[in-house]
Amino acid sequence: MFPPYASIQGIFKDPLDGCHGPSNCIWSQEFYESDPSRGFLRGFTYEINRGKGPVSTALQGMGSGHIPWGEGHHQAFRKMIDRTTGMVAICEDLPEAHNTVTLDHTLTDSNGIPAPKIDYTISKNSQAMLDFSISKASEVLRAAGALDVIATAPISIGGWHLMGTTRMGIDPGNSVVNEWGRSHDVKNLLSMAAYLSPVRE
Repeated sequence: MFPPYASIQGIFKDPLDGCHGPSNCIWSQEFYESDPSRGFLRGFTYEINRGKGPVSTALQGMGSGHIPWGEGHHQAFRKMIDRTTGMVAICEDLPEAHNTVTLDHTLTDSNGIPAPKIDYTISKNSQAMLDFSISKASEVLRAAGALDVIATAPISIGGWHLMGTTRMGIDPGNSVVNEWGRSHDVKNLLSMAAYLSPVRE
């Protein structure tokens, strides 16, 4: 599982003085708990951020097509610098059977030990959560006066923190460790969670 992020940034008419001071100011967990009426399970946290500096503004503007190369570059840059602010939505994946960490059959390290292979696809649940977070954030930014909104999901530069790669259960056929965090196959191999609480024999 990962926490995929959506980035939602508004472009405003007037200078915001936002690139001065801490970058992350406010967190909102209004949509953190599950609400089936939204069309997905679990939820997300909004991390509201201030404006970007010159380099970040240029990179975002060129990446989104708001700042062209060549002619008109400086003019478009001036329309964005000190005029953007927004948020990221930190979404919560559900454990999905199609997302796995296994040993690669061909790729090995210098000692011949198989490398880990990660297979990950954003689920319908996570995609619905990302879409909802963009819709609500865009609504907020436009209500605040944004002339345009730049949304990207998932972003490639953040949120990729691996979680939950060891399934717990009493059946070795569909779990890696038992209810106490002990490997089904290797008696003295424990998951990290087992070190945080006593393991019972």
